[in-house]
Amino acid sequence: MMKLVLLILGLLIASTSAQIRTKGGTLIAKEGESLTLRCEVEDPSVAIIWRKNTEVVAVDDEILDTYGGYEISMEGSTSVLTIKRVEPINSANYSCALAEPEVSVTFVIKVQVFKPTQVSVKPLVVISPDTGVYHARVGEKNLVITCHVKEGNPKPGVVWTKQAAKLPEDIKREHGGARIVITEVKKHHAGKYNCLAENIAGSDRATIDIHVAEPLQGEREEKPWVKNEDTFIPVRKNQNASFWCTYDGTPVPQVEWLFNGYKINFNDEKFKKTSETAQRLNGYSKSTLTVGDISEEAFGDYACRISNKLGSVTAVVHVSGRPGPPQLSFDESELTWTVRAFDKILEYQLCHRLENADHFLPEDCNSVRVKKSDNNGDDKWTHTIDLSTFLEHGNKYHVQLKARNALGWGSMAKDALHVELQRIEKEEAKGASIISIISSILVTLVTMYLLF
Repeated sequence: MMKLVLLILGLLIASTSAQIRTKGGTLIAKEGESLTLRCEVEDPSVAIIWRKNTEVVAVDDEILDTYGGYEISMEGSTSVLTIKRVEPINSANYSCALAEPEVSVTFVIKVQVFKPTQVSVKPLVVISPDTGVYHARVGEKNLVITCHVKEGNPKPGVVWTKQAAKLPEDIKREHGGARIVITEVKKHHAGKYNCLAENIAGSDRATIDIHVAEPLQGEREEKPWVKNEDTFIPVRKNQNASFWCTYDGTPVPQVEWLFNGYKINFNDEKFKKTSETAQRLNGYSKSTLTVGDISEEAFGDYACRISNKLGSVTAVVHVSGRPGPPQLSFDESELTWTVRAFDKILEYQLCHRLENADHFLPEDCNSVRVKKSDNNGDDKWTHTIDLSTFLEHGNKYHVQLKARNALGWGSMAKDALHVELQRIEKEEAKGASIISIISSILVTLVTMYLLF
């Protein structure tokens, strides 16, 4: 009896793991060469996910890590991942996994490193904001200017100077001198500022001209206002993410960025590559926050808080690599939704409950498969279904929906949608009436035929 049980368990395990036919293993790769990983599956219609350690590299035929030097293709039922140029950073565990059922195989990649003579590279720098000329006002708070080193080996040193004058002592230097912060703009801050980067290979310089305008005499004091264009911004994990708010007020308001309710600590590991820039436009100001190489720990709510002596206002935007809240619309029996996400959507989950029910139960949630036509290469995924497949006519329901990509499930729609499918008795009566008319016509034709 025990042998029979063990045999059945073995067959069950074998049938599950058999979803992926390829076996994993250890591969030795040479630095600078290409490497191909192949993963044969039984059902190529199921989403295939490639990971490097825990980071998602590709889903089906879409590369998510666009900086990793990968190519992806399908050869029949085999997913082929190619590392175009192997680097030491590719020493890792690469896994091929199925979305449903959750099975995977792992390839352990070990890279043989070639150590050439180090090549010196001349620095290349750019300044943000990249306007060339920045228009500020006396009293403006927290003006941030950053010098970004795009190239340079060995790593160059960065120095800020002011043309024809000494760098004002009230300007703070941060991030190893690469960023300067003017806490409160004054008239003496006007002028041209140079960012100089230098190493043994050479140097590079970038310049920004700061113009400072006096406040208007007799200017009426106004409470601050702030707004942003979106309440949700989709991002790609491990890439730079930028979002902004526009604002104004008199006296000139102060700008602060908060993360999940707390003021951002730029020394926090997840925000060490974060920069903040300000820009004065026609009649209002713009503050931009850029989170470099954004991680999952940095997904969340970002608040732009604007304050002066007359009050404080806040605009919040949710930033995530997971799918955003769907926008739902209903027309007769068709439900249409749009979800924003850069990484490929793997499935949707549709939940419904009667209007007088308190909760969505697991048995009232259905998985909806993604169609290729849902996305046209941008960050919007749009899908339409006929609700008569899931709901009964004549009842009132609340409908909710969420989507999943390789990073996990996103949030549900902001509000549940109230729907009711109209009863079809009228349509049936209309159909019966048409049949009755046709029958009458046929009887008349037959009678006329018999008479003549």
